[in-house]
Amino acid sequence: MKTHTSTLSGSRMWVAITAHQPLNRINSLVNTVRAYLDYELEVKINIYVDYESEKDVETLKSILEPYFSKLDIEIKVCGPEYSGWELTWAHKTDLVLACMNYTADFYVYQENDMILTYENLKYWFRWKNRLSAAGFEPGFVRYEEYGDLKIPFDNYHTFSLTRETPNVWHDVGFEVKKMLVVDPDIKFFAQVSNPYYGAMILNQDDAIKYVRSQSMDPVRSYELVGIRNWPLADRSSMGLAFENVPAGHEHRRWIPVVEENGKYVPHKCCLIKHDDTKYTKELLKKSSNLIDCKKMFKL
Repeated sequence: MKTHTSTLSGSRMWVAITAHQPLNRINSLVNTVRAYLDYELEVKINIYVDYESEKDVETLKSILEPYFSKLDIEIKVCGPEYSGWELTWAHKTDLVLACMNYTADFYVYQENDMILTYENLKYWFRWKNRLSAAGFEPGFVRYEEYGDLKIPFDNYHTFSLTRETPNVWHDVGFEVKKMLVVDPDIKFFAQVSNPYYGAMILNQDDAIKYVRSQSMDPVRSYELVGIRNWPLADRSSMGLAFENVPAGHEHRRWIPVVEENGKYVPHKCCLIKHDDTKYTKELLKKSSNLIDCKKMFKL
């Protein structure tokens, strides 16, 4: 098995999806799995369900049966020790075995309501090596569809590109970092205060680095997120975002920014849909002034 790949087509991808009480949100899980039908890769999907949902496995198999012919799907019932948010860490042993045995070119962990499209992966793949050369990695922005808007609920402040912006995690301000790149479409890359995207993508080399890192530890990983105070479930998809961060930066993830009608907006390739509206509704309880992705940045 090769450790590097110069093209996505024909590569192998190992995917882990956490699904607590999967039948309760079956539509989102189906949408998550369906997205992988568009991938021009050999995809192995492992769905980790909680111990109490063992009785629902046969029903779950029947619902996902239409996808078995194109995707290698395995449903795994986790032991009772993986209760509550610990379920988000149940895939880690399998991830270690998979990457140490070089079973894939890419390794993904994601929540069961994040729609990770092939366009998302192609963007990540295109920029992975270029950003890695400087110690960084491609990032994403989660959004929820609410009417005609795409709400970046993890980064719900408008970020100033020229001065300090309020931080979504605490009262310490955040200064948006900018990186110029030579590209016909992308104006520059930017760092936003919250790099979380409900998933992580690792190539073979980074997967080995990750399973040997502090970020792989459910307890010690907390030391790395610092003032962000990420809970256990969020830390499960940290990847290498907080490992060996270059000086002057808070994390390693960047997003591409383009110019549209005189405004700077995130490129659509870095937007990942959260198949729900619950976080947007929580924001509405605090303020009626929702920020659309097209209004994430200002000068």
